[in-house]
Amino acid sequence: MNIVIMGPQGCGKGTQATLISKELDIKHVSMGDVLRDIVKNEGENHELIRSAMKKGDLIPDEINNKAVKDVLEKNKGGVILDGYPRNTDQAQFLVENTKIDLVLALNISDDESVKRIGKRRICTANNKIFIDDKITQKDIDECEKLGGKIIKREDDEPKSVLKRLNIYHEKTTPVLDVFKQKGVRVEEIPAEGSIQEVFIKINDVISN
Repeated sequence: MNIVIMGPQGCGKGTQATLISKELDIKHVSMGDVLRDIVKNEGENHELIRSAMKKGDLIPDEINNKAVKDVLEKNKGGVILDGYPRNTDQAQFLVENTKIDLVLALNISDDESVKRIGKRRICTANNKIFIDDKITQKDIDECEKLGGKIIKREDDEPKSVLKRLNIYHEKTTPVLDVFKQKGVRVEEIPAEGSIQEVFIKINDVISN
């Protein structure tokens, strides 16, 4: 089963994608993590990717498309895509290259998005996400044992978040229309509740 999970920054799509991945036993593919790994390992186009992320810009389609195609070829049993597609051209590429069974669109307000992202921190060693006021000494120690630090990412600063939200509304929201036109099932999920409340809604959708 191939699922796309979408939503503005801070909507919890990464967390929900992880839960869905465990529930359905399919691989969770975060495009953000894939691209950050390219930067970290100084892979192809890493400087271009680093610059775009720092500015809050979209990564060029050809880079995203190649990364997704590689992931799909390695995971024939199904994936849940998180952070891709981000525009209509990417959506067209995706539906032309694989069968998408379901699109989940998580919805929160822009104010809630900025608020949530402002509290987000990440371990540089494994990309694990934390909430600022809930980080424990154990979390810090475990991250440092892996050779990383818990930081606030450059692209999570308010200026970058607002820019990314504008891009999301302008470029990514129309992706839903592409999927609908291609006959892909699209379900919109209110996502301002707790993690468990949102997951229950998603499970209801998947099981029906």
